[in-house]
Amino acid sequence: MSEQPLQQLIHMVAENNRLVKETQEELREFKKEMYDFRDEMYEFRDDATRRLDRVERQNKHIDADLDLLHRKVSDHEREINRIKQVGQ
Repeated sequence: MSEQPLQQLIHMVAENNRLVKETQEELREFKKEMYDFRDEMYEFRDDATRRLDRVERQNKHIDADLDLLHRKVSDHEREINRIKQVGQ
């Protein structure tokens, strides 16, 4: 084998090794970014779940308050009607 094809082959192998290392580094960086993104999404999901739970609790309290108000209004209307009936 002559010297020139051997040098070309060595150069090609070296270039290939450089590209492989570069690709591996880019892949490591990409995987790190994806893991960071995943962690952010988990944190977002957990925060959204906590907020939704709080909203659901508040909604239940509002429903209970509305039920109480409805009962009180009904009781007051009944009392007003009785007072009107007695006064006539």
